[in-house]
This record gives sequence, C-alpha cells and structure tokens, in this order.
Amino acid sequence: KALVDPTNSRFQTRVAVLLLAFEATLLALIIERVPYTEIDWTAYMQEVTGYELGERNYVNLKGDTGPLVYPAGFVHLFSWLKALTRGGEVFLAQVVFAALYLATQAVVFAVYIRTEAIPAYVLVFLTLSRRLHSIFVLRLFNDCWAMFVAYVGVWLLQSRRVAGAILVFSMAVSIKMNVLLFAPGVLAVVVKM
Repeated sequence: KALVDPTNSRFQTRVAVLLLAFEATLLALIIERVPYTEIDWTAYMQEVTGYELGERNYVNLKGDTGPLVYPAGFVHLFSWLKALTRGGEVFLAQVVFAALYLATQAVVFAVYIRTEAIPAYVLVFLTLSRRLHSIFVLRLFNDCWAMFVAYVGVWLLQSRRVAGAILVFSMAVSIKMNVLLFAPGVLAVVVKM
C-alpha cells in the first residue's frame, strides 16, 4: 500500500535513498566498464583555457568544436572543474559528474515527493534512463550542471522561497541558456503565489 500512496513521504524518502544507493553502484560500474565518448569535454577545457590565460573577448575563446557559445557562468564553472580534475582528466571528471548525477536525482526525487501526487514506485522510473546516465558520466555535458541548478530552483519554488528560486534560475541560465525555457512556468508560479 505504501508503494502507491503519494502522501507517504517518509516511505518515498526511504525508496529514494535506496534508489540513490543503487544508482551510485550502477554509476561506478558504468564508469569502470563503458567507454567514455569524447564529444565536448575537451572543447570545454580548451575554451576555458583561453579565459584562464586572460582572454576576455568571447570571439577569441575557442575549442575543437568552434567558438565558445555558452554564458559566463559556464566559463567560471568549467574553469573550476578544470582545476578540480587536474586539467581535465576524464576519469576525475566522470567521478565529479557521477556525484552531480546523484545530487540531481536527489533533488528531483525531493521535488516529486514534495508534490504528494506521485507514488513511490514512480521514482524507480526516474532511474531507468540509459540516456541520462550517458549524458552525465559518458559524455560530461554542461546540460547536467544547468539542469541540476534549475531543479534546485524548482525545489525552492515549491518551498515558497521566490527570491532564492529566481537567483538560482539566473545561475542556471548563466551556465546554459536553455534553462530560459523554464521562465514562463516560473513566472506563472510566482504570479500565482
């Protein structure tokens, strides 16, 4: 009965913790056994290198995939990631992105649980996405960071912390502009409050 009761947040939280433990094990196996696919990580590191060397003109910030097209939040975040991963070592980046994946899932679980409209078994479906695991630990896309921050913004809106939510959504947009797609929904919620 608890598995289908959307108002049993205590049980849902237990399910979420178990799923996160499962996910941590799965991510470790994916990193160990599935080959990394280079798409953008090297270009991200090249783009922020120019910034680190003092270049401030976006036209001159480039990588193998072309010019830098992401906002300043991306540049600062990926400069930090470059330092954290000793210059962009892929394995270290995969570990950081695995932690980010778990944090993102935890926030999304919290958002779902807080609605009191979604039964616990639905949380299982959030862990079944092969594509999501791939985007985070096999491709190291910047979308992961932007969406994590955006989901924190959603959680803050649910908590009725409007100023914090707006600040956090702004931070997400500074990483990748696709988060602007949240703007109409955020506005609607803020107006309704």
